Amino acid sequence: MAGATFAANLVCPERALFEGRAKAVSCRTSDGLITLQNLRTPLVADVLPGVVTIEAESGDLAILVHGGFLQVATGPGLDPDVESGPGSTVTVLAGVAELVSEIDVARAELAKAAAEAELSSLSGSNTGEDDHVVASRRATAEADLARADLRLATAR
Repeated sequence: MAGATFAANLVCPERALFEGRAKAVSCRTSDGLITLQNLRTPLVADVLPGVVTIEAESGDLAILVHGGFLQVATGPGLDPDVESGPGSTVTVLAGVAELVSEIDVARAELAKAAAEAELSSLSGSNTGEDDHVVASRRATAEADLARADLRLATAR
């Protein structure tokens, strides 16, 4: 079965970025870099922010994810293209994801500048807001900055 393809999906709330046959799916988890191939042991893992690479029949595809989860299911009836015997399906669920080829660098730079400005305003004098509100705004700005930095680093 080496070299066989399997069903693979990468989805986020807005759309399915990939649904098809793959030879391999690679991503980074909290346990390290993992490459999934056909008939892999069943697995559920986190996906860290970074690039998920799908080696598809039509060519390699790079998708930037900002975190998520993956599931590998292996067994009879789990791959719709395998009529008899075991098959594999790999599903990556991401809250935010985009094709690397579609990253808008200008938009990412604007988002980075806005997040840095927000952080700067929060670290200055007392904003007069409740500490919980300031902490929430700071957490949001830090997350926005991390996403913008990841987009820029990936696009370059």
